[in-house]
Amino acid sequence: MKAASACLQCRESKRKCSRPAPGEPCHSCHQRKLQCDGRLQPRLVANEAPAAVAAALPIDNLPWETTLELVEIYLDKVHDRPHSIFHPATLWTQLRNGSVSGALICAICAIGAKFSCRSNRRNLELHLTTEAKRLLKADLENACLENIQTCILLSTLSAGNCETSSEALYIRIATSMAEIIHLQTYTLRGPIIARETARRIWWSLYMADRWCFSGLGLPRHMDDLGGSLQLPLDELTFRSLPSDQETFNVPWKPGLWAHMVTLVRLFGPIQDLNRRAAKAEIDTAELDQAVVSLGQQLEMWSGMLPVDIQFTIQNLHGHQHNRLGGPFVTLHLAYHHYSTLLYFRFLEDKQASLSTTYGTYVARCKHHASSFSSLLHLSRQLKGCEASYAIIGHMTAVSSSVLLHTMLFGNPEELPQAKRELSTNFEALIELQQYWPATSAMINRLMAFQDICLLSSTEPHKLDGWMVRFLLEHSLALEKRELPFGPLNGEILEAESMSSRVKAWMELGRYTSFENFLT
Repeated sequence: MKAASACLQCRESKRKCSRPAPGEPCHSCHQRKLQCDGRLQPRLVANEAPAAVAAALPIDNLPWETTLELVEIYLDKVHDRPHSIFHPATLWTQLRNGSVSGALICAICAIGAKFSCRSNRRNLELHLTTEAKRLLKADLENACLENIQTCILLSTLSAGNCETSSEALYIRIATSMAEIIHLQTYTLRGPIIARETARRIWWSLYMADRWCFSGLGLPRHMDDLGGSLQLPLDELTFRSLPSDQETFNVPWKPGLWAHMVTLVRLFGPIQDLNRRAAKAEIDTAELDQAVVSLGQQLEMWSGMLPVDIQFTIQNLHGHQHNRLGGPFVTLHLAYHHYSTLLYFRFLEDKQASLSTTYGTYVARCKHHASSFSSLLHLSRQLKGCEASYAIIGHMTAVSSSVLLHTMLFGNPEELPQAKRELSTNFEALIELQQYWPATSAMINRLMAFQDICLLSSTEPHKLDGWMVRFLLEHSLALEKRELPFGPLNGEILEAESMSSRVKAWMELGRYTSFENFLT
């Protein structure tokens, strides 16, 4: 199914959708005085840029056509996945009238440049990123929405470009600015679009707080902030709102990002539980009760999803048609990832073979890791449904680590599916590596993990400090893991041991050579 090019309003009213230029409202919406959410590929040439915009372009000789193209790519490939910080039609309007800051334009275009099919566009990324940072730094004392948005975008770029300290710094700056200007109060006054945009920026910071600082092994900052803030509005309703509307004339309902927020609230407790379990700071009974509680909350979250947001192929195609396929996939990938993390430690629990409950947890862990892989593979086949942001590399490595457990220690009938899913996961990592250099580190982590599984005689998936770093602290380098290596101990014999074990596992059909994907 092709992603829709007509705007939502024309699709619903079955009208022809055409517009004079990219980012312009279509003729039908203009005549009916509606906020048009549609976007077409840029067709302007450089000298057709409005004068106000041309004067505001932050990089000399950056054509207006190129700016429009890169903004379009960003909105299609990244926005509404790791963050949701714009009302697309409003952003296009602001671009046309020249009211978007230079730093924000550069940051948007830098992300868009990553995904361009033209090498001359991709080569702009470094220059655009550098300029965005320079302009933001010059205006850093100005706490405002645009600078918060710019910080979020620069953190996204930093995360994928192996600048993890900068990622955390930009999120901290953005969060501090949000507190200084009392961003929550922006959600209480003015047109609905402005209020909802502020709300989405706040929840995007909340999402980043859970992911970014865990990746560095740092404490979260926003646990006690925004608890009473309303959840984001349904995306289709949000996109179709008139620019000056201040009251709802349709029933409010939560959208995909609202469900992302309610889901990510469970991510922090899952992280905390794994850290405490690895440090043996909690007794088994208390640990088991926490797993029961969090497992029930995850299943309750899944069971209470509206019918049109539950995962089905029909729903996936429906969201793809509405240009929401990527956010829909992102939501369900996150659900499988958090569930995998919750049950991961039971892969190596010695009671798993004796306890029915523990055995169930092992099955759940494998199910969610497999489901993550299947969905990621499917999303890569459907235009507009891709999950192409940096953290997907880490999530894919975690899914693959469970699949490796199945390959090495699972039942023979499980092997064909596990091998197939490992292969598609690695293909996804190689593809993601084209856009985000940080993916190389995730590939290396996964290969190091497989080496440990091959060399260790016991408990390669044991939840210890090393495993916590692998599962949660994706921004930190893996250290050498000290594990019992059976009769062949020591670094001198490690290479010989690896070679013999690889040969043995290959003969059993249980070894996946990741090196084949790298050649």
